[in-house]
Amino acid sequence: MPDDIREILCGKWALEILLLLSEEGTQNYSQIESEFDTSSDVIVERLQELAAVGLVDRNERGAKDVRYTITADGQELLNLVEQIQELLEE
Repeated sequence: MPDDIREILCGKWALEILLLLSEEGTQNYSQIESEFDTSSDVIVERLQELAAVGLVDRNERGAKDVRYTITADGQELLNLVEQIQELLEE
């Protein structure tokens, strides 16, 4: 597995952010940040990483109106993680 993929997926809150976007739909930064008990710097970093690899779409509507949506690739990744979890539980 390439190191950059491992770093992104193993980064704290990365999968949780994808799961939130999958379950709740498009969210702005404040909505995402309010769901996690961590620093805002960590959330910003994770969102940037997820957007850079195409797992999250970043839609900047204005200076203070940025929305995030999970992409088809992000959803597929969550499905694969779920399948792996099911295999481990067998």
